[in-house]
Amino acid sequence: MIEKKDYAAVQRRLQEHLRRRFEDAVVQIGDDIHYKGTNVVVTSRAFEGLLPEQRFHHVVRAIPRDLYQTHLRTGVVWFELVPGQSSIDLMKMPRAEDVACKESDIRRRLEEADFASRFRALFDADPQRASITHFDATRRILAETGWPDVEINRACLFMILQGAYCDAHVLNDVLPKLTSEHAA
Repeated sequence: MIEKKDYAAVQRRLQEHLRRRFEDAVVQIGDDIHYKGTNVVVTSRAFEGLLPEQRFHHVVRAIPRDLYQTHLRTGVVWFELVPGQSSIDLMKMPRAEDVACKESDIRRRLEEADFASRFRALFDADPQRASITHFDATRRILAETGWPDVEINRACLFMILQGAYCDAHVLNDVLPKLTSEHAA
């Protein structure tokens, strides 16, 4: 939790650290900015195309542990916005919990689309090419197999449910699970 007297100092430190990862990051800390209570608002063009949980995941991992644990872990409401995006628009974006009840359907559709094989083939020669920020390859492969955008978003939310926040996580963490469950 951030004490009110520390808002400005924490805001400066947080912005300094986040700009190492998100060069245009602007941080604002204050009470009731977008929601009741202490708000931490991070704005960056880098969040374009990212789902809310992806944004938070990448932001939190860019913050030194001591700063996060001491001031930011509890008692704050986070907003990771694209410039010009309203907090209402962010709050209306889908979350992984929205697809939890559809998990088995999404898994089945991924298997039918041969997603695991297609994804793995894309990175066989160079796994380091998998994005550490976006679901670009995930989205592209599903679009190529004819999935509509809304279903592609649901698949990305499914990946988040599996603990993946980018293509690199899909490659290293989700595909082994999908493949082993399919073989079982």
